[in-house]
Amino acid sequence: MTTESHQVNWSEIYKQRRDWIRREIGKGIILWLGHAPQPRNYAANTYPFRQDSHFLYYTGLSEPDLALLSYPESGNNILFCRPGSIDDVIWSGPKPSPAELAAAAGIDVIEDAERLEDHLKKARAQGTPVHYLPPYRSSTVLRLSKLLDRPPDEITGTASRPLMEAVARQRSKKTEVEIAEIEDALEITCRMHRACMATARPGVKESEILGLLQKIALSNNRQQAFAPIVTVRGEVLHNNSYDNVLQKGQLLLNDSGAESPRYYASDITRTCPVGGRFAAVQAEIYEIVLRMQMCAISMIKAGIPYRDVHAAACKILAEDLRSMGLMKGNPTDAVEAGAHALFFPHGIGHMLGLDVHDMEDLGDIVGYGNKEPRSSQFGMNYLRLSRPLEAGFVLTVEPGIYFIPALIDRWQGEGMHKQFINYDKVNSFRGFGGIRTEDNILVTDTGARVLGPRIPKTVPEVEEACQQD
Repeated sequence: MTTESHQVNWSEIYKQRRDWIRREIGKGIILWLGHAPQPRNYAANTYPFRQDSHFLYYTGLSEPDLALLSYPESGNNILFCRPGSIDDVIWSGPKPSPAELAAAAGIDVIEDAERLEDHLKKARAQGTPVHYLPPYRSSTVLRLSKLLDRPPDEITGTASRPLMEAVARQRSKKTEVEIAEIEDALEITCRMHRACMATARPGVKESEILGLLQKIALSNNRQQAFAPIVTVRGEVLHNNSYDNVLQKGQLLLNDSGAESPRYYASDITRTCPVGGRFAAVQAEIYEIVLRMQMCAISMIKAGIPYRDVHAAACKILAEDLRSMGLMKGNPTDAVEAGAHALFFPHGIGHMLGLDVHDMEDLGDIVGYGNKEPRSSQFGMNYLRLSRPLEAGFVLTVEPGIYFIPALIDRWQGEGMHKQFINYDKVNSFRGFGGIRTEDNILVTDTGARVLGPRIPKTVPEVEEACQQD
């Protein structure tokens, strides 16, 4: 059930969000820039448009070429729109009017986009601070450079730290309507993953399964939250190739998710056996990954540092791989030394919201806060979320075990962690691939809630789903 069916007053929600951030900032002007279309080779031939997530959070408006000025002291908000032309109507059809856009966002004042520069020039002349977030698109850097009369190489460094911190605090805690949006997206994502499992048979191409996932999303008027990873090369963490033909005995890793009607992301990973049945050693590794995830989810609650959750999952990996003869020595010492990262070279999860890696354009403010530096140890340096958890956070829990030939060769050649790793045994797994399992979790004061419908995850559940027509 979508949040729309509950008659949510979204314009009031956007107004309340802007009021909160206005009170936090206190003085100056807040500049919110929406995205402009990105041309492929000429202005009318563009890449698919997706609005900036911060602009979506504070306005809900998905049209291009918009901007918003918020005045914290007066409480005024001005929406800047480019007026449409008859050519726009001829080529693209009628679009919402500026008045309709403003009403949807709960904004009372509308001005022509050409007036934005004048407002900012006046603010600079009066010595009024202009708060903006660090841009991540070069086109936005150039636009800000022109609007603020600053060299492009100064734009990112002069972004507002107070605004970044306030946005991170506000967007990190999801409200009931946001959680409902994520669960709405997960309903579609569940169908995508079940369809993948049922189609993972010998002779099928990865690209065919990718097309099936896209069909399910698009037929429900949804977009993908990110480019799906659909691969029998699971050891390649972010594989963006879909050229392989599935063969019996391989493992197919599917990391994908749909967006909700209001652009909230979902992000689920499942690994299934091509042909419907796990081999014994595949099931053994799969069960280790599942134990890692169950341990992590059981630890999650408000106040627990996510780095501790990650470390506990890594210890299970070290213990269980020692039982298999792939690792040796004391598991706690192995994890402290970073030896586990040969098999698990990434973090246990990340924030989720309007972005699949929510607000990572703001840097480590979101995942680490202001006090904790990011680790320089291999593997731990990819931990995107480390800070103590708070009720309302939505995050992913996605442990994995991978056998990466190039990494095995490098570590073995350098004698890395040979006191903890049985390289002779590890080399027999060079063609294994990788297994990852991922769910989306809501942090509560007392624990965690797995969001969305049940997606097959245990060995029997996955094998049964693979047998479905």
